[in-house]
Amino acid sequence: VGSRRSELLGRRIREADNTTRPDGHSSDVNVHETIMLESAADAMGIVLDFLYYPDKPLEMNIHNAVPLVYLGKRYRIRALIEQSEEFVHSHLESTNAIHFLLDSYLYQLDDILSRAIDVTAANLGATLDFNPIYQLPPELFRRIILSKDLNCDSGLLSLIVYSYCGEHHAEDIDVEYLREITKQHLMPEIDSKVALMLLKFYVDLIFADDENCDIMDVLVGDSLMQRCIAVAAKHWQGEVYEPLMVDSEFNESASPMKRRLPAHEPTAIHRALPTKLQNYLLEKCIIEAKNDFDSERAAKDAQQGEKQAEIEAVTKSCDAIVRELQNDLRESEKNQNKQNLKTHLDKIEAKMLEMEAELELQKQKAEAYKQELKRFRRVPGIHNFGEVCKKDPTVVDKTKCTYSGNPDHHYPLHRRGDRPPTQMPGMTAEFQNLAKENGYIYDDGHGGLLPVFYYVNTSASV
Repeated sequence: VGSRRSELLGRRIREADNTTRPDGHSSDVNVHETIMLESAADAMGIVLDFLYYPDKPLEMNIHNAVPLVYLGKRYRIRALIEQSEEFVHSHLESTNAIHFLLDSYLYQLDDILSRAIDVTAANLGATLDFNPIYQLPPELFRRIILSKDLNCDSGLLSLIVYSYCGEHHAEDIDVEYLREITKQHLMPEIDSKVALMLLKFYVDLIFADDENCDIMDVLVGDSLMQRCIAVAAKHWQGEVYEPLMVDSEFNESASPMKRRLPAHEPTAIHRALPTKLQNYLLEKCIIEAKNDFDSERAAKDAQQGEKQAEIEAVTKSCDAIVRELQNDLRESEKNQNKQNLKTHLDKIEAKMLEMEAELELQKQKAEAYKQELKRFRRVPGIHNFGEVCKKDPTVVDKTKCTYSGNPDHHYPLHRRGDRPPTQMPGMTAEFQNLAKENGYIYDDGHGGLLPVFYYVNTSASV
């Protein structure tokens, strides 16, 4: 009775009274079997105290609040429902949202579950420990990512999504699930550290659906693929070039004994992609590398121009000072005081030495910048370069290789030849004349020819 009565228990008691026989025994066996989770069973004592001891404070905390809401709804105890729901709403925050989320999911309390998901999503970017999130079932993780309150940097979100899907729940994820939680409006930017791993995982899911598909046909216009390729190409040096060098060094240093061991897993992740997709990625990387080179070269040219202008300005200033000093000297010649004249000449000489030192310093700086530009070398790579005959320049001895970018070209004593490029980077109009061509030219597939260069960090000759 009272405001804390249980409507369900009251109804059960009334039903038992109505079926009592004249001898005082029940004519029917009333059995109310109850199966509940452990946390709800632990909270049952608190519920009974709440019903039979109205003056006793309700012992509620974040660990039993959701089970108490569940028990209140199960046994229709309105007062308990009101107090426990109020406690949940007033105490649900970022630090405990995941706890309320899991409890409400277990007890199928959708209102609390939805609010806990929104709070978790709103604070996802500030989360320090993601392990509880990685343990969630895929449906709950999906609801967090798709929440209207999601607040998380796009790069961090890509790390979280890949770790959840690719490392913790790879067997539970399908291609449509991944596409849904990586849409452009949710994840416009992808962190370069996971771009290629996310792309490989995505491709594996596509092949899991259809192992005989043409991957490039499937990925035509695909937003996730384009974003992964774009960020990998932008960071081509760290994500593609350097891992390739690590693999190359491993293969070259491997002894015959090591070659009999299981194959070395490539450091370059892109090599695990389908061949057509690899080629597409490498083409984007080469274009991006050329853009980087052009930008760097333009900056160097601009810097050299500024230094040259500075040198010219210093030179003009020196000339003006010299003229001024010469005028002073002519004036000093009219001075009959020989001692004053000598002092004046000493000052002139000191000033001249100072200007000459400054001029020499500027010349050294200019020379240093010229040497810096010479560090840009053209990457040679056509295997049939040969030595030009000194007597007849039109005759080329193709048995002697200059440089080769093709790893299949092996020679008895060398692999890449010993003749460095003979000119600074630049396009040559006679690239079909092997006697005059000097560097590797890459065909971009659209009718354009692109020279490829590299930068020498040491003073060693190439």
